[in-house]
Amino acid sequence: MEEITKESTVAEVVSNRLGSDHIFSKYKIDFCCGGNATLEVACKDNGVEFETLKQEIDLINNRIVGDSGLNDLDIASLITISKSDYHAIISNQLTEILPYASKVSEVHGIEHKEVIEINKLVKRLHALLNTSFNTSINLYAIIKDILLLENLHSRISSKYVINMQSSLEKNEITHQLIAETLKNISALSSNYIAPKGACNTYQYLYKNLKVIEHKVHKYMHLEKSIIIPKALKIIEK
Repeated sequence: MEEITKESTVAEVVSNRLGSDHIFSKYKIDFCCGGNATLEVACKDNGVEFETLKQEIDLINNRIVGDSGLNDLDIASLITISKSDYHAIISNQLTEILPYASKVSEVHGIEHKEVIEINKLVKRLHALLNTSFNTSINLYAIIKDILLLENLHSRISSKYVINMQSSLEKNEITHQLIAETLKNISALSSNYIAPKGACNTYQYLYKNLKVIEHKVHKYMHLEKSIIIPKALKIIEK
């Protein structure tokens, strides 16, 4: 495993160091849409010392034993993980949280106007993720067709390349909108810190929104930085 350096990108580290996503989330470093940033730039932008970040990543990675890095898995396995560990779970978590966001908005909106906007953003996030998941399903189907052709040593026609490119463009736009929505929710909620004396529903909402944010970032990283690059390598052969 290569040593982490200031020139390493955030996406590379998340792909190769298990648990590093939690450290990046701790310091509010974007590891999905902002994954192309080097650690030097990410540390500077988020006010964290590189050596501190590196030590924490190495520490948590060393504690995780017996798991494989995502980069070691084949595309079919990665697609299965994306659908079972992210599509289904995130969808269920968001469906569960929607009524809480609405309730907090109704009860506390007069005193804390930001929760009214948060409620709107949670609904927007739900819609955007549904769009993203549907686009991903189409993309995965194309990738599986390409894999089958490769296994049969058949020529990959331009039709597959064009369809894949179209799905990638749609997915990239949706991912950017999702990242922007999550950033706005985080800012409005003071990084998911409920006001002093907040009721249990209020605290439950913020706690679970933070969990969902982390899960969504991991899902987008899996697609953007691992599944898609692996698929593109097959086409480029």
